[in-house]
Amino acid sequence: MNEDVIVLDDGEFYIELNCNYDAVIAPGFLQRQCAWGLTTPSGFECVGGFSRKADGTWWAEVNASFDEDTGGDCCVVAEGVSRMDAIAALWQRRHDALCSHRSN
Repeated sequence: MNEDVIVLDDGEFYIELNCNYDAVIAPGFLQRQCAWGLTTPSGFECVGGFSRKADGTWWAEVNASFDEDTGGDCCVVAEGVSRMDAIAALWQRRHDALCSHRSN
């Protein structure tokens, strides 16, 4: 397994690449620092992510309130873009992510 690679970090949020992929093609996760607990044993919760679509473009989304119309609980913040644009959009919208756990 590869080591975790942190792409961006502001002390509250960070974007981490999925360690199961080579770093140059890895999808990733938006993590937020929160209180330690049973569901957050590391003190971080995943509140979004980015990934490659089948057509080779990338998308990113952040957690959101459940939407009965779409049946989803995520808000797409970028779609059909380059990997770097997906990461940038995810980082720009990190404060819009729905967080389930209280801060430290």
